[in-house]
Amino acid sequence: MKQLFLTLIFAIIFCNCFSQGSISTIFQDESNGLNVTPGTTMVSDAKANGGTCMFRSAGAADGTFWAGPYIPVAAGSYLFQARIKVGSNSASSSLFMLDVVSQYGSVVHSAIWITPNMFKANNEWQLITIPVSIPHGITNLEMRGMNFQPGITDVYLDYVQLIPSSVSGFYSEELTISGKGDVGIGTTTPREKLSVNGKIRAKEIKVETANWPDYVFEEGYKVGTLKGLESYIKANKHLPGMPTAKEIAENGLELGEMVRLQQQKIEELTLHLIDKDKALQNVEIENKLLRAIQLQQEAAIKKMIERIDKIELKKL
Repeated sequence: MKQLFLTLIFAIIFCNCFSQGSISTIFQDESNGLNVTPGTTMVSDAKANGGTCMFRSAGAADGTFWAGPYIPVAAGSYLFQARIKVGSNSASSSLFMLDVVSQYGSVVHSAIWITPNMFKANNEWQLITIPVSIPHGITNLEMRGMNFQPGITDVYLDYVQLIPSSVSGFYSEELTISGKGDVGIGTTTPREKLSVNGKIRAKEIKVETANWPDYVFEEGYKVGTLKGLESYIKANKHLPGMPTAKEIAENGLELGEMVRLQQQKIEELTLHLIDKDKALQNVEIENKLLRAIQLQQEAAIKKMIERIDKIELKKL
């Protein structure tokens, strides 16, 4: 999740970079400029570009994985991409450094440590993308894999490329930024400013919403009757003003609006409860009065019976 967040930040940065005009993509692999260093070998791979790729085993010595060519690059903003895979993605320790440099390594334009847990699967090719800003024309730019750390896992490199950041959109199954600026995580077709195909965990989510339903407690608000509510529910199978199950299935649930609607229903229910409580109190008062009258009647009847009994006794 941390790596995905960093990738998202990088992607947002490059989307705001300026246009590169006619600058074209620079592509390099072992066939046109990447230098295989001691400890790195070439191996066959059917899914690699050209059927071969660079390989450095976990048992190789530390040092440089590969060194890029000295190439001229115009000033501007780019995406630096390297197609890499690892034998095992379980470790979180640094494997090697991916960097873009000039002046024979004395000027670093961008760099990131590659760790095995950046990769979603073992032995599966994945593009690692980082932004690069070149402040002025460079005649000797290098794209390198440095400081390989032995004993962690096998690693493969297919190719590296430098892409002008004016390319419209950025699309992958992990992270997508559309040409309209919509961001997708786990989806290549975001429909909102942020679409996430998966679970989200956060300590707190703050949703801004307008027209909070305190108006329910204003004088003159018509809350309706429970009988009318019952009739509506029987006819429509949902509460009035609330979206239907079909609408939620088709369009999703707007969290801010749903919380607002639920608060409105809670406040209306509170008014119903207050009204029913008042009615119940009136019933209790009436019951007490009826009970008092009943007791008085019972006492009067008792006295009447006693008088009748005395009269009957006198007759005897």
